[in-house]
Amino acid sequence: MPDNRENALAPDDDDDGETNLPSNERQIPPAPAKANRGWLFWAVFVCLAVTAFLSSLEGSIVSTALPSISRAMHAEENYLWVVNVYFLTSAAVQPLYAQLADLFGRRWPMISAVAIFTVGSGICGGASSTNMLIGGRTVQGIGAAGINMLVELILCDLLPLKERGQFMGLLFVFIVLGSVLGPVIGGLMVQHVSWRWTFYINLPLGGTCLILLYLVLRVQHPASPPVLKQLKQIDYLGNIILAASVSSVLYALTYGGTRYEWSHPSVIITLVLGLCGQCLFFLYEASPFCVQPVMPFELFKNRTSAAGFMATFLQTLVSFWAAYFLPLYFQSTLLSSPSRSGVQLLPFSIVYSVGALVGGSLATRLGRFRIIHIIGFVLMTVGMGCFTMFDRDTSTAVWVILTVIYALGLGVVMACLLTGIQAALPDHLNAASTGTFAFVRSMGTIWGVSIPAAIFNNQFDQLLSNLADEKAQRALARGRAYEQASRALVDSFREPIRSEIIGLYEQSLRRVWQIGIVFAGLGLLVVLLEKDLRLRTVHESDFGLADGQEEKREN
Repeated sequence: MPDNRENALAPDDDDDGETNLPSNERQIPPAPAKANRGWLFWAVFVCLAVTAFLSSLEGSIVSTALPSISRAMHAEENYLWVVNVYFLTSAAVQPLYAQLADLFGRRWPMISAVAIFTVGSGICGGASSTNMLIGGRTVQGIGAAGINMLVELILCDLLPLKERGQFMGLLFVFIVLGSVLGPVIGGLMVQHVSWRWTFYINLPLGGTCLILLYLVLRVQHPASPPVLKQLKQIDYLGNIILAASVSSVLYALTYGGTRYEWSHPSVIITLVLGLCGQCLFFLYEASPFCVQPVMPFELFKNRTSAAGFMATFLQTLVSFWAAYFLPLYFQSTLLSSPSRSGVQLLPFSIVYSVGALVGGSLATRLGRFRIIHIIGFVLMTVGMGCFTMFDRDTSTAVWVILTVIYALGLGVVMACLLTGIQAALPDHLNAASTGTFAFVRSMGTIWGVSIPAAIFNNQFDQLLSNLADEKAQRALARGRAYEQASRALVDSFREPIRSEIIGLYEQSLRRVWQIGIVFAGLGLLVVLLEKDLRLRTVHESDFGLADGQEEKREN
C-alpha cells in the first residue's frame, strides 16, 4: 500500500485529533455522503444478519438443554466442555479467518464457515458419545469463528467508516435476538421433542443461509497469486501459539474452583502457561521472525486503536458479568423460577439492543465516537455501582431502572467500538483489525464469566462458616452455590437457615458487583485515552460488491 494512503487514513499521529482526512481536504469539511444502495446491498445485509442470528442462537440455545444432554450422554464432569470448547475454538480461530479473508477474499471463507458450522451441528445432533458431542461442538466453534468475524468484516468492506455504526447497531439487534430466544427455544426442544433438536434446528437454517450467501454474496477480490503461494503466507506458528495459549487458559478457568481448588498445581500451571503463551504470541507477532503476522503490530502502535481494543475487552467482560449474575440474583435472592428470571432479564436485553441502535446512529450522525464511549462507560460504572444495593427487598421498579441504565451504557458503546478502532487505522487493515476485535471480544467473554464466578465462589465459601447447619455448608461448598443457585435449593432448607442462605447470596453478589465497578471504571479511563477523531466518509476497499452497487454516492 502506498505510503501517502496510509498517512491519509491513519490519523492518530496527528496532534490536533480533529480530523482523519488528508490535509488537502481539511479546509472544506465534506458534506454528508448520500448513498443510493441497490437491492444487492440489502440482500447481502439481510443474509449477514440471519447468519449472525444463527451463530448467536447456537451460542445460547445449549444452556437450557445442557442438564438433559449431560444425563443422556453420561457426560459427568466433561459436560463443561460441551459449552466451553465452542467458545475456545471460536476465540482461537477468528484471527486466522481474518488472514484467510485477505488472501482468498470474503465470499468463500464466509460460505465455508457456514458449511462447517452446519456440519458440526449435524455431528452434535447425531452424537452417540460425549467425545463425539465435544468433537461436533469443536467443529461448530470453528464455523462460528468465521461467521462472527466475517459478518462484521464484510459490512466494513461495504460501508464507509462514518456509516458503519448504525448498521453495526442494527446487526447487533439480530445477535441479541438470537441470544434471548436461544434458551427459550432450547427449553421447548428439550421439553417437547429432544435435546438433539437444539442442534438439528441449525441444519435447515444453515442450509438456507448457505443458499442465500451463494446467490447474493458477490464481492470483489483483487488478483491473487497461486493458491500454494498464498498458503505459505499464513502465520502458522502464530496461530498455533495462540490456540495453545487460549486452550491452556480456558482449562484453568473451567476447572479452577470446581474440580480443583484455585491453588491446585494443575490450575496454576495451566493458567500461567496460557498467559505466558499469549505474551509470547504478541512478542512473536511483533518480531522480525514473523513475516505475515496474523495480528500486525500496526494495530497497536497508536493509542486510539490500542485503547479501543482494551475498551472492547472491558465492555465485553462487564456485559457478561451482568448477563450471568443478574439471573443468579433473580433466582437465589428474589427466588424467581428459571423461566421467570428469563423474563426478568428481558429489559436488560431489549435496552441493550436499543442502546446499540442509538449508539450506532449517533456515531453516524455526529461523525465521532469518543464522546459515545465516555457516556457509555459512565453509565456502566454508575449502573454497576447501583447493583451493590440489590437485596431480597429491592422492588421491581428499582432493579428494572438500574439494569436499564446499565444496559443502555453497554449498548451505545458496543455499536461503535470497532468503528473507533478503525478510525485510527488505514482501510487495508480492516481484516486484521476485525479479526483482532473478534478475538479480544471472545477473550472478554471467557474472562467475563470466569472472574465473577471465582469472586462469587470464593466469597461464598468464606462466609459459609457463618451457617450453623453443616448439611447446608456441604451442599453449598466448592462452587455448588453458584452451579445450583435456584429457588428450589433455597426452599429446601427451613428457617432460619433459609434466610441465612439468602443473606450469603446477597453478600457474595455484592462483592461481585463491587469488583465489577473497578473493571467498568477502568474502561472509562481507557476510553479517555482515545483521540477525538472524525469518522471518514471516504471509503477505499478492494472487496466491495462485484457489480459496484455498494457505494453510489454524491459528495
